[in-house]
Amino acid sequence: MQIDVCFTPDDYLASSASVVVVIDVLRATTSIATAFANGCRKLVPAATVAEAVALKQDRFPDALLAGERKGLIIPGFQLGNSPFEYVRNIVDGKTIIMTTTNGTRALNFARNAAAVFTAGFVNATAVCECLANMGRDVVFLCAGTEGRFSIEDVLCAGLLVRCCGLSATLSDKALAARAMYEGVRSELLETVMASSHGRYLREIGFADDVAFCLRHDIFAVVPQYCDGIITIA
Repeated sequence: MQIDVCFTPDDYLASSASVVVVIDVLRATTSIATAFANGCRKLVPAATVAEAVALKQDRFPDALLAGERKGLIIPGFQLGNSPFEYVRNIVDGKTIIMTTTNGTRALNFARNAAAVFTAGFVNATAVCECLANMGRDVVFLCAGTEGRFSIEDVLCAGLLVRCCGLSATLSDKALAARAMYEGVRSELLETVMASSHGRYLREIGFADDVAFCLRHDIFAVVPQYCDGIITIA
């Protein structure tokens, strides 16, 4: 088993041989895990607002529209990108169509991989257990922020490498991500709160989201992206 980490989607070289795990800690893959933990039936990523609206009109008329631009809920949508919105009484049994600035873009990059999963701190161990059972080469694909490096995604990749890389061959970026996580894990919240994305979310009123997104292993779900739809693996 070989493990690599892509610090941004542009680092990723499309391959059908590897399993890809998409990471967008703040906040798409955390909200996706939360939605499935609270009973969401399936989630359909969309690249644009127009695509999301068209999917609802043409294929999923009963779906909830979810997503953000600049961190804020899209006008006319039922849900934004805060994990606190994806509560059981809203998402249980529902189909959700989601479009976000970074996470759904990264999923599109990975769409032709052997298998595609999503992960955050909130479901890291469950995802690693799934990967161990598959025994395939793995790429942890960090969504970043508008194409740029985001430390919270790389730190989460480092945790995932630490969880499942004991007997694996690690790339230099995987080694670096693991070392970064191990270096700040005792002050993870302070580090991410001080990051550019953490600061921005605090400024627009989502400091509690940042703290929630850094909680470890509160969910046992493994969302899998296949044929344009995310369901539970």
